[in-house]
Amino acid sequence: MPDKQRERWYFEALRRALPEIPAGTPEEPEPPDFVVGDGSQRLGLELTVFHLPPAVGERPHQEQRSLKDHIVSAAEAIHADWGGPALYVSIYFDPHRVLTKKNIQPLSREIASSILRAPSPRSVREPVELEWGQRPQGISGVQIHPSVDGHDKLWHADSGGWVADITSTHIARIVAAKSRVASLARGRCDRLWLVVVHDLFSRAAPAELTTDAAEATYHGPFDRLIWLTPHSPEQHSS
Repeated sequence: MPDKQRERWYFEALRRALPEIPAGTPEEPEPPDFVVGDGSQRLGLELTVFHLPPAVGERPHQEQRSLKDHIVSAAEAIHADWGGPALYVSIYFDPHRVLTKKNIQPLSREIASSILRAPSPRSVREPVELEWGQRPQGISGVQIHPSVDGHDKLWHADSGGWVADITSTHIARIVAAKSRVASLARGRCDRLWLVVVHDLFSRAAPAELTTDAAEATYHGPFDRLIWLTPHSPEQHSS
């Protein structure tokens, strides 16, 4: 994972969810991403964020998605420059509007301004949603959640409005891909866990873990496989 600051935030979320993780400052040998403990109790944690594989033949969609991401990223930066607080923000674009590069600056400023004027959300489970007239033209929805700690923040654009199923095949492919680093990682720890992070506020396509995927048995070189949703108390492991 290239974003070490966010990776460390995931580690702390995992530690809160699983008190059996040894205390102390973790090492970051890469691989694995983190090693905690000492003596014969060194636990290695390899983290990877889940991203739903793209469908075949969706180049136009991907181009529009790239423009959405640029607009939202610019809006987040403007909001911060104007003194806005840390937030989790979801931006939903009008599906009938075709975006161009000319939209990036004016639309990002309008989005940032509308969010600055919005009331403060009270909790992660009670987001603020901007009504028609409160949001810029061409934006069909804005949902604002508070930061869980006052510092962590993440803004993202919609990915199409439907929620895909995360199947056992998706998870098995991740286990197979991460197995390539397991041999080197095991030389630095006694136990090795693979942690698949499903960040609900990331820019990944919206998706949901199926019951079959959560209950399936996966074969690989890891002692434990964990599905981590860092903004939710519910976790899965095998």
